[in-house]
Amino acid sequence: AMIFSTVFVVIDYERIAAFYVANTPKKVKNILNNIRIYLTDTLFVVIRSYALIMLLTFTELSLLFSLFRIEGAVLKAAIIAMLDILPILGTGGVLIPWTVIAAVVGEYGMALGIGILYIVITMVRNYLEPKLVGKQIGLHPLATLIALFVGSRLFGLAGLFGFPVALSVIVQLRRKDAEKPAE
Repeated sequence: AMIFSTVFVVIDYERIAAFYVANTPKKVKNILNNIRIYLTDTLFVVIRSYALIMLLTFTELSLLFSLFRIEGAVLKAAIIAMLDILPILGTGGVLIPWTVIAAVVGEYGMALGIGILYIVITMVRNYLEPKLVGKQIGLHPLATLIALFVGSRLFGLAGLFGFPVALSVIVQLRRKDAEKPAE
């Protein structure tokens, strides 16, 4: 059913768009246009913020992996940094088992180093993520942290990005309404 409806929408796109333009009040069109513009701008900013967090994680991982002379340090750091964006897997999904395995096989120095690295990365990320994302999209860090947590718990990766963006859109629209003179 979804495929058929998508095909029909694509086929009749011009008529649907014309109907929308003809039957939507100007005020609603303005609001929807503002939301579209703000969403595209905000999404870019959120993606840029997470790219910075990934770069920082990659740098931390690369340095320690190189220090421990881990073979393929840069590639392993890049893969783990990309996994760091995923709310369920993250760096812990790789570094915690790695720490346990290293300890079990008797590589206590490696286990300690990777365990400490995981703690440092987690602390840095938990500190920077709400500040960086919140500042970029105009939200208080605590509101951003709550939106990140709730969004990722309810909807996974989509919620991780979507909740802070949606909250930011709502806040921006309310700010615009507050700035308008009373009619």
